[in-house]
Amino acid sequence: MNTQQPKDSMLKRAIGLGFIGIFSYIANYYLRNLLSVATPSMLESGEYTAEFIGLLSSVYFIVYASGQLVNGLVGDMVNPKYMISVGLTVTGTVIAIFPSLPFAWMQVACFALMGVGLSMLRGPIMKMVSENVNKDYSRVICTCLSAASFAGPLVASCFAIAFKWNIMFVVAGVTAIFIAVIAFISLTVLEHKGYFSFHSNKRSGFGGYLQLFKIENFVFYMIVGGVVEIAASAIGFWIPTYLSDALKLDSVTTNTLFSVISLTSALAPFISLFIFKLTKERDIAMMRCGFLIAVVSFLCMIFVPAIWAKVVFLIIARLSLSCCSAVLWSIYIPGMGSTGKVSSINGVINCTGYLSASIANAVFAKLLGLSWNGVILVWCGIAAIGLVAALVVRKKKAE
Repeated sequence: MNTQQPKDSMLKRAIGLGFIGIFSYIANYYLRNLLSVATPSMLESGEYTAEFIGLLSSVYFIVYASGQLVNGLVGDMVNPKYMISVGLTVTGTVIAIFPSLPFAWMQVACFALMGVGLSMLRGPIMKMVSENVNKDYSRVICTCLSAASFAGPLVASCFAIAFKWNIMFVVAGVTAIFIAVIAFISLTVLEHKGYFSFHSNKRSGFGGYLQLFKIENFVFYMIVGGVVEIAASAIGFWIPTYLSDALKLDSVTTNTLFSVISLTSALAPFISLFIFKLTKERDIAMMRCGFLIAVVSFLCMIFVPAIWAKVVFLIIARLSLSCCSAVLWSIYIPGMGSTGKVSSINGVINCTGYLSASIANAVFAKLLGLSWNGVILVWCGIAAIGLVAALVVRKKKAE
């Protein structure tokens, strides 16, 4: 793809593709958060148990993680307009019919299909963007994609406020199908106007995954993917428990602080992109600093006695790790457009991250029988893995 085009033409291309990608990705995140916001009402109805809802969630995450590998590869071979529209349509359909299904196994199957459908989105979206606009624009768009992930839970909450839980699933599902139709029509129009083109990478097959390991710094960023997903999912999951159980803060304070921590994480992609440009695109150096700050901050949480100091260091550690995550998703992967394997790269790294987070979450649950200082030391060790990897990786060559 030739990105040496007039600036206004490239800007129009970026705006069009970015708009479609961001709205499709918001749909991804509000759909995956529907079960979470509906759980209290579902339990109150007496029709569902906590165990069954946990099963639905587990099935979704297992299928989603494995689907990243398969659909990552498929996304490099199939036009993104089909991947995005089919993924949202499948998910919207099963979510809409979920409340009316009479058998439990059918409802479990719905969440398995949701995992398949939503795993068809991120890789193709990033491939579409990175291969059709220049690196600067694609990184801005992917920064907005990362921020859009934080809007998903908010949209899901709005659905929960406006509708009863069973109606909520239907309305949310139909809305996703509508977005799928709009995305397909819009991409078809952009394709016809020459703003969007797709180059299939059909020659690699599943053996193409081995070729990914020849890409500069791919293994390093795969390790980073595991570390930052643990930070985002596993560590993030236990932060409210740490605030209330270890620091003995009341529920209002705990919820407020957790909101502050979430807000800083939402800002991380924009902070990272700004620092990336300020440091003349030194992504590895940013990783080294980010992981180092996280390690030091976690250690300070152990040795500094003041409660509010522990909270401040926790916010700093989480923000630093979120910035490292943003370097991966908003800077590194969008810069891989020339490889023709953006979707596969995304799929492998995403799958690695989810599997790492799942294992870590189970380990953390066991560790809660120990002291919280021991848990924080494990958090510190996770950040240290990223730091060691960043220190030993070779510096990226200037282009």
